[in-house]
Amino acid sequence: MASFASKLARLPPMPGAAPAPVAAPAPAPAAPAPEPVPVPENAAAALKSKPSLDELRDRIARIISKAAPTAPRPDPTRTELPFFVEHTTRGPLYVRRDRTPPAARVGRAPLVAARDAEPGLLSLLALDPALATCDARRALFIDTETTGLQGGTGTVAFLLGMSFYDEAQGAFILEQALLRRLGEEGPILELLARRLDEASMIVTFNGKAFDMPLLRARFVMNRMSPPRELPHLDLVHVARRIHGHRLKSRTLAAIESEVLGRERVGDVGGADVVACYMHYLRTSDEGALSGVVTHNEHDVLSMVALVGLYGEPMHGGLPGADLAGVAKTLRRAGELDRAAETAEAAVVRGGGALAKRTRGDIAKARGDKARALLDYEALAEEIDDSSVRLELAKLYEHHVKSFAAALALVEQGTGEAEAATEKRRARLRRKIEKRP
Repeated sequence: MASFASKLARLPPMPGAAPAPVAAPAPAPAAPAPEPVPVPENAAAALKSKPSLDELRDRIARIISKAAPTAPRPDPTRTELPFFVEHTTRGPLYVRRDRTPPAARVGRAPLVAARDAEPGLLSLLALDPALATCDARRALFIDTETTGLQGGTGTVAFLLGMSFYDEAQGAFILEQALLRRLGEEGPILELLARRLDEASMIVTFNGKAFDMPLLRARFVMNRMSPPRELPHLDLVHVARRIHGHRLKSRTLAAIESEVLGRERVGDVGGADVVACYMHYLRTSDEGALSGVVTHNEHDVLSMVALVGLYGEPMHGGLPGADLAGVAKTLRRAGELDRAAETAEAAVVRGGGALAKRTRGDIAKARGDKARALLDYEALAEEIDDSSVRLELAKLYEHHVKSFAAALALVEQGTGEAEAATEKRRARLRRKIEKRP
């Protein structure tokens, strides 16, 4: 836009007026001079004072690592646990094998006695004739630690413990296989199948109801052929028959304490085993499994010791009351002569009233009423037991023909129903009246 002065200059002059002078345009204000930029004396030194791109990346990485540290992934070939790796066609097998010393014991029971256990006697105590022809030297002892106590297809055996007698080494071998990663069961099951092929019988503790059905299910879930079926000695049933009169708890640890005489110190309870393994899977903390491995070892070797004890109970140091349990089981199996011999030993070893009662019952079953009468009479003086009075009343009536003595016992109470008692009382009175 033209300035006002230039516009006036272009107007025509007034008549008689002198021309006005043209004003020069005002000069534009000068721009301020820029401040001088300091220049370092050494440009190369200035460039070196700034971090490079690689250094900046290193700094960022260090900051991130401090904010969210990550644990290094453990090397599966290195372990603090007592296992080593065997590479198989089905994957890695983490296994432990230990040779027990020849003089190894669990409490007061030597392990080597299981090698010479009598299969026929084990068969009688288990009430299973299939065990009678088995070779005790080829028995396979099995115990598992699992991810659940209820079984089912979702339950996995993460630790398999086994023991067997090695003729070449002259000792029992302890073998344990660990499932370090879920989904790697194949090598463990393959090892079990191989051991079963070499064995003559299985020995477990409650394995008929839990361990073996679970292991067979895992073969199916892994699409493997089912394992070989073998005669099965389940020690939980034998232990209940022999020690049931005195056991408060019938767990293997309790039997180990009360029968074998060894106390476990710091043992992992069965309810804590699952938690230990889950912690290990989450954290790779192998220390969480150390106690579980020891617990499994104790279970397996305790079964070996119990087989040695049950395989020759007359010489294995069983107390008299436990021998009475053996005698009762032998009577139940139909071995009356052997039962009578064992009952006699039970009385000699101080089995008390239980041993005398067992000897009397076996004598009566064999037809030795004189022996039975002596035992029942002694028991009637020692204890107040209506069932003893009933047995004694029967002998007085039918064997001794002492009807008055029998009636006196009936009046004291024989534990029968009222109708049966009245019938027995009336019969004895009639016999007394008929006698001169």
